[in-house]
Amino acid sequence: ERSMGFAGTAKTTERCFFTKLDSLPSGDRAALKRAAGSMLFEADGQAMSAFFRCLPYGIKPHTENQWFATGCFYCMWEPGSQGTPLENILCRMKNESDSMRSRVAALLDQRWEEDGYLLTKLCRIIKMARQKGYCVDCAALLDDLLYWNSDSQMVQRKWARTMYQITDPTDEKGENT
Repeated sequence: ERSMGFAGTAKTTERCFFTKLDSLPSGDRAALKRAAGSMLFEADGQAMSAFFRCLPYGIKPHTENQWFATGCFYCMWEPGSQGTPLENILCRMKNESDSMRSRVAALLDQRWEEDGYLLTKLCRIIKMARQKGYCVDCAALLDDLLYWNSDSQMVQRKWARTMYQITDPTDEKGENT
């Protein structure tokens, strides 16, 4: 499932992707931000062009939607913003919103499909997090989305474990600008 054979190479590839997103002109970043929550085939020409200029060579085509989604989410914050893994943010938000537990439970039941249903639900949650001042670690989110459909459900188990076993996470909200 992984697009790169070695974890170190994959991390370097991801860093390169996010560094290229940071260096995009503001208009291209805005186009990607507007496309947040959309699948790649729904993107307009400016967003698609910006995305493919940043996408590292050799990424498998069947993972492009996950890369696109995280690239769009990444552009919701200022370049270089440091984020927190989404599951840690969800753990904190479960006490701030009555609906968060049910939203996350519904999300964990979904598979990543080409219809974009999971992405739509995920986008709503990320936008809620942003409104509350959180910044999502999009590199960690990319890793999670690439493995979302794993038969072992390792990502879903990690999110559920973090959300329901940790009662008072101590890391900061992250930067929101």
